Amino acid sequence: MGLGDKASRTSDGRNAASCLQEHVVEGDRDPEGILIHADSRYVAYVRDLEYMWRWEILRDGEFIQEGCSLSEESSREAVSHVLSFFQRQDIARETPGDTTEEIQNLLRGIGTPQPLKPEAGRGINLVDMGQ
Repeated sequence: MGLGDKASRTSDGRNAASCLQEHVVEGDRDPEGILIHADSRYVAYVRDLEYMWRWEILRDGEFIQEGCSLSEESSREAVSHVLSFFQRQDIARETPGDTTEEIQNLLRGIGTPQPLKPEAGRGINLVDMGQ
């Protein structure tokens, strides 16, 4: 089964080969690796090293994460979990209103203590912002 086959479709329905060409420049691709994921932004490969399976993820053609697993199946599962994390970060970055300041204001609103800057020679003190 090649990258152009019907089964080689990405999670967003696109052809895996076209995603690969868009995001991985020649030389970045592992010729011995097996493409296990390709979408509009992320590409992942797995490689059998005989004693373990090594996987790596690229975002927009740049390396961002690697790991190892005991089987190809567990590599696919690990890559899926890591990609889920990165994709949630991408969505949060694009969502208006998800700023650190707004989150801190919400936490203060429910009475969460806020850490203060340490004073010279003293540890950090917590102040109850709810009162």
